[in-house]
Amino acid sequence: MNDQMSNAELHEAVHAQRVAGVMTRYGLACDERDRATLEQLFHPEARAVYDVDSDLSGNTAIAEWISGATEHLLWQQHAMRVMRVDVDGDRATAVSYLTSHQVAKDATDVTLMMNSRYDTELELTDGAWRIRRLHLVVGTIEHRPIVLGSLVAAASTQEQHV
Repeated sequence: MNDQMSNAELHEAVHAQRVAGVMTRYGLACDERDRATLEQLFHPEARAVYDVDSDLSGNTAIAEWISGATEHLLWQQHAMRVMRVDVDGDRATAVSYLTSHQVAKDATDVTLMMNSRYDTELELTDGAWRIRRLHLVVGTIEHRPIVLGSLVAAASTQEQHV
């Protein structure tokens, strides 16, 4: 048995990991409302569809929409799992599953829990993978009673990245 990877296999594995990193940074940037990072993660000519809520064009418009769509939240957390990455030269596709918890500022005793899927196309430009097309499809939404823990309390008192 030969456990060594060819250069092509190693190259593809490194790029697949870089693509997965883009997706996890995207989830964290959403949670932290980090517009600058969101703009960097999307290609300037990117398109994004968030279930039935929007059809957006351009990295700036997408970052602004995310910030506006989450402005009412006290806290949110994207638990993202990249399920598959396929790399083909300077293009890649990724399928990611999302479990998101959201607590609104005006309803701190309830969390919205959403299970969704991201289908994403990425492009390698100037040495960085950027999201070219993103499509979020919501699977389920639940509202659950909660008690806020110290993580949420700490997050609500810290300055958000806007």
